[in-house]
Amino acid sequence: MYIDEAAKEKFSNKVLDRVKSTKLSFMDCIIELSEEMNIDPSTAGKLITRPIIEKIQIEARDRHLLKNGKTKKLPID
Repeated sequence: MYIDEAAKEKFSNKVLDRVKSTKLSFMDCIIELSEEMNIDPSTAGKLITRPIIEKIQIEARDRHLLKNGKTKKLPID
C-alpha cells in the first residue's frame, strides 16, 4: 500500500498537536487518533514520519521497553 508524503505529514502533525495539548505519550496519541479516524494501528504506523519514530524509540527506552543497544555484562575477565 502506497502512502504519500502529504498524508504522512498531516497525520504526524496531528500526533504532534495531540502530544502537546494532552501531554500523553506519542504511542498513546497515535492509538487515540487511530481509533478516532477508524484506522488500524498497524496502518497508522506507516503514517508517521521518521522524527516521530525516533521520539517513540526514546520514550520506549526511557520506559525500559527497548534495550538501549548495550549489553549488560558482569565485569569478569
